[in-house]
Parts: sequence; structure tokens; C-alpha cells
Amino acid sequence: MKRQAGITVSAIVLILGSLLQLLSAFGAAAAGFVEHGQIASGGNVAAKAGATMPAWLPGFMYGFSAFLVALAVWGILTAVGLFRLRRWARYSVLVIGGCLALIGLPSLLMMLVMMAVPLPMLANADPSQAQMVHTFTKVMFGVISAFYGIVCAVGVSWLVYFNRRQVREVFAGMPGQLSQGQSTESRRPMMISVLAVFIMIGAPMCLIMVFAPFPAAILGLILHGWVKAAVFLVYGALMAAAGVGLWRLEEWARRLALAMQVVGLAQLVLYIIRPSLITDYSAEVNQAMNVPQPQSPAQLQTMMYDVSFGFGALLFVAIVWILIHYRGVFRHPNAPAQIESPA
Repeated sequence: MKRQAGITVSAIVLILGSLLQLLSAFGAAAAGFVEHGQIASGGNVAAKAGATMPAWLPGFMYGFSAFLVALAVWGILTAVGLFRLRRWARYSVLVIGGCLALIGLPSLLMMLVMMAVPLPMLANADPSQAQMVHTFTKVMFGVISAFYGIVCAVGVSWLVYFNRRQVREVFAGMPGQLSQGQSTESRRPMMISVLAVFIMIGAPMCLIMVFAPFPAAILGLILHGWVKAAVFLVYGALMAAAGVGLWRLEEWARRLALAMQVVGLAQLVLYIIRPSLITDYSAEVNQAMNVPQPQSPAQLQTMMYDVSFGFGALLFVAIVWILIHYRGVFRHPNAPAQIESPA
């Protein structure tokens, strides 16, 4: 089967991105090592200036480095699978593309918001340099916005390209059969597969929150210690079960995923009605992590909250639509599952 040029280009982009992540992982590990030595010696510049470096920072840098290495390995394995035209590699790159789109779009919107709102000058800054500082800030946020725009565009392009019929035929290894009425896809729609993987990825994220050195906020409540750990362990188990169940097209998993979205919507509405809950939670997180409370303009905070809430609402609508639209492919009790051909 002849490999299309887009598959080769996508594999090369994955390899380059993975190498960049490995380089970033090395930098994060090196920074963690230096910070660990400074904390152990107690002679760093920050301590002499009266500021204390958080003790959790080196461990966070090591963990972040390991996370980047894991992502790089995932990307390289997916690129190898694309070169070999493995069917699982197409699903993997679809998940990666979805992740890039979910990361790039809200980050792009946030950077555009930062460009639109003038940031306050530092107390010890020269007032005559205010115009130059604002111009430099806008240029910086513009460059970052362009970067996230590229990330989002790459993710969306992979979602579209690797779901084309010709590309599916290449990975299936059976050209022309789609035109003859024979589906090379399983009865699990691509969007359900991507959603199942996203939910399964969320399960280890809950495990990370169990050991995170800061409190958590759920439905307006700020959780600490073993209460936080118990809640996230249960929620992580539910996410893992829902992800596996969606992959296997179980009806109970679809209903569980819908129920979890309802909980998320309730939390979103609560924070929209009472935005002070977010401010209180941020203050507790900064206090727990020994980070000074940042002073941001009220207009900037409002716009950031609006963008975050708006994106959360759109994500909720998209997930609920997927779960309802494809409800016919799930196994209902005492009824066989329907088989759906690719769009």
C-alpha cells in the first residue's frame, strides 16, 4: 500500500516535536537539580533577599521532566507506527491531534485576552518606559499566540486528515472496499474512541492530584489531606471505568460519562454564579505552595474567567453531543449493538 505524503509529513512533525520535548525534559531536570542543590545549601540569592524557594519545586521539575519524556516516547512510537502504516497509529495520532487542539485553542484565546488588556507597570519601573514596555508585552503575547495557533492548527488538521476515507483505507490495507460497501472501520466511531482515550488519560491525572502538595476544589468545597486523596481516587477510578467502558461500547459507561459531565456543569455554573470561590481557592493554593499572591488587574481576571468558562461550556456541549449522537452504537441490555459505517 502506497504511503501518502501527509502521513510521512505528520510522522516527521511528530518526531521533531518529540525531540523538542526531550530537550525540554532535560532542561527541566537540570533546573530541578540546580534548585535542589540551592535549597540544600541554603545559600541561594532568593534566600539572601528574604524570599524562600518552595521545597516542592525540585520534585515538581523532576516530575514534569518525566511527563515530557513519556509524551516524547508516545510521539516517537506513534511516528514509527505511521511509517509502518499500523492501524493503532492512526488512532494514536487522532488522540494526539485532539490533545493539541484542546491545549492550543484555549491557550490561544488566553494569550489574545492578555494582549487586549493593558497590564500594570511595576512599582519600581520608570514611567517614561511605559509605552515601550507595553509594546514589548504585546509583541511577546502575539508571538506566543502565533505558537499556540500553530499547535491548534496542527491538531485540527490531524483530526481531519486522518479521518479521511483514503487515509483510513491506507491503514486498513484494503483499498477500494469502502466504495464497495464494506466498512474497514470497527463499529466504534472515531469520536467515541477519542473521547474514551481522553477520559482514560484523565484517570492518572486524578492520581497526580492525590499526591499534589496543594488543596483541591470541587463544587465550591476546598479539600485537603486524606479527604482530597479519597475523592480523587474514587473519581479517578470512575474515569478509568468510564473510559474502558466507552471503548467497549457499554451503555452503562455512556451513562456514567454523561453523569460526570453533569457534575462538571454544576461546578461550572457554581463558579460562574460565585466567582469569589475561585479567588479563595487560588489564595489557598498559593499559600500552600509558598507562592506570593499575584496582583492582576480586575479587568484581566474577569476576561480570563469568561474565556475559561466559555471554553468549559463548549467542551461540555461537545462531549454531551457525542455521547447522545452515537448512543445507537452502545450495547443496551438484551439488545445487540448497531453497526455504524464511517461518515
